Amino acid sequence: MKIANAQIDFYIQKIAQEKIAGCLIFGPETSVVDYRFDLIAKKISPDLSDPFMVANLSKERLAEDKGILSDEFFSFSMLGGRKLILVKNADIAAGAALKILFEDRDYAKKSDNFILIHAGDLDKASVLRKAAEDNLNFAVIACYEDDECTIRNFIANQLAAKQVKSSPQVLDLLLEKFGKNRQIILSELEKIMLFLGDSKELSIELVAKLTASEAESSSNEFVMNFAAQKFDVALLQAERLFKDGFEAITLIRFLSNYLQKLYHSKAEIESQNADFEEVVKSQRLFFKTEIEFRKHLKTLSLKFLIKNLQSLADLEIKIKTGALPAKLVFIDFVQSSLRTK
Repeated sequence: MKIANAQIDFYIQKIAQEKIAGCLIFGPETSVVDYRFDLIAKKISPDLSDPFMVANLSKERLAEDKGILSDEFFSFSMLGGRKLILVKNADIAAGAALKILFEDRDYAKKSDNFILIHAGDLDKASVLRKAAEDNLNFAVIACYEDDECTIRNFIANQLAAKQVKSSPQVLDLLLEKFGKNRQIILSELEKIMLFLGDSKELSIELVAKLTASEAESSSNEFVMNFAAQKFDVALLQAERLFKDGFEAITLIRFLSNYLQKLYHSKAEIESQNADFEEVVKSQRLFFKTEIEFRKHLKTLSLKFLIKNLQSLADLEIKIKTGALPAKLVFIDFVQSSLRTK
């Protein structure tokens, strides 16, 4: 059952309520396929790490046992509820497995489980595509490159959902900076939201500062070195950032956001005996940042994190209400950390 291109986004929003047994996502535009695959998966099963509610079938496993897809679809979760069956990077074996399932014309009535298949570009002769398109109980979503108007609306909707005010010029700049990859857009917008905090307005000037890749990279290096208690290196990096026009308030918020992640993770591990790996994964960090985050989470104490978070909160108030230049106040903060190390 093909879903018309104009209806795709609306259909996905209510897909969990549709009376279907699954969905095939395919197309030449990998970033769009990946984005919609992840979005639908979370609509069906919010916790994708739950082994009782989510089953992953590799294309190799399907090639070895084409009946495994039917077995999983008709199986019951140990704890009850709708089970999600994921097939990523599907090939011809998935088509054969789907045809076996469809041999039972009443298959969709016999289980509430959901099959979600991820594939690359499939031509009209593809067994997988044809089987899914010909079945009324299985949705098929083709993914092609988004045009600029679609992406612009996507960005606008994401900001509106967070109640952030913007302008047409801001949307144009974000489109120029982020490109058309929806996953990259979401990741970058998340960083902007963290910076904004309680503020609900995004200006061109702010976007320009936050999306300056070199400055952001340098600010991240400052944050990593501060957390590693390499205050001498962090001090030099802060001075260079200020010479390049970076704002002290921006640096405070970047550092504060990172230390807050460490604080909540540390508290969860120590007070709730939470699993270290699960806590790290829940923070959704970039690969390079995750490596450093693990080190900092093991070495830094709650006392250190609480002290610096309070100092940063006081520092922001001091900068906003004081007469001294913000850069000098911030540099003094880092120097005091170096002196008391």
